[in-house]
Formats: sequence, C-alpha cells, structure tokens
Amino acid sequence: MKKFLVVLVVLFIGILFAGCTSQSATPATPTQTAVPTTVATPNVTAVPTTVVTANVTANVTANVTAVPTTVAPVPEKLVVFKDSLTVTPTGTIYIPTGTKLVFYNADPLKPHGVQPVGILSQSVIKTVNIPYKGFYNVTFDKKGTYNFGTLFQPSISGTIVVS
Repeated sequence: MKKFLVVLVVLFIGILFAGCTSQSATPATPTQTAVPTTVATPNVTAVPTTVVTANVTANVTANVTAVPTTVAPVPEKLVVFKDSLTVTPTGTIYIPTGTKLVFYNADPLKPHGVQPVGILSQSVIKTVNIPYKGFYNVTFDKKGTYNFGTLFQPSISGTIVVS
C-alpha cells in the first residue's frame, strides 16, 4: 500500500511539473473575414477584439521525504485448495518467522477447510471452513513445526516448519 501511495505522489508531481511551464502564450491575432456585400448594405469589417493572456509562472518545489519503516514487510506463502481435491504445495512448507500463510479456496464446486493437528498447531491454526474464493490467513511468529489437516479430505494434510 505504501508503494502504491509513493507511486501516486510521484505521478502527481510529474503531471504538475509537465503542466506548469514558464513559456508565455503568444496572443492570437484576430483574422478578418470577408462579409458578402450587396448593393443595399455597406461593407462591414470585423472589429478586432483584444485577447488578454496572463503569464503564469509556477514555482513548485516537491519536498518528498521517505519515511523509514520500523516493521519489515511480512512475506506471504500461499496454500491453494484446487478443484481436483488437491492442495498445493503438498508435504512440508518451510517459511521464516513472521511469514503470513494464506489458505485460499480455488475450488468452485465445494468448500474446503483447515484444522490444526497437535497442541502447538492449535495455538496458531484455527478450524476454519473456507468458501469458494475465500481466504484464511495465519501469521507464524514463533519457530516450530505446525501440522494441519483439511476438513473435507481427511487424507490430505501438511506440515509447516517455521525457522
């Protein structure tokens, strides 16, 4: 989100500088157009009009300061439930401490779910039913080995090793 805001600020400043120049516009000279004449009417000429232009010089200084972040961005790992009744990745998932693991249901045919296996896993992973296109996020802040199973496919399970 912070990157997005920085990009928007940079784009805004670029557009601002592109539109503000110090060149003065040359006033337009009125052109006379020929008016058809008849014997009964006199020749009419166009009355020149005065065009007023303002010379505007913008002096804009962008003073953008990067704010240091004290929290490192949280890496993410994705676990996907597929319509073939499989989960990817399979087996053991290795992640560093502080990683957010995202369980995602990509199966349009049925719901899927996650449940903890073991006491250590119960402290972090909760039993959750995940509907189609739904997410369940778990952040692993402590080192250890966490096991999980699926709600509707008891034969499918996984292990998460946090180092």
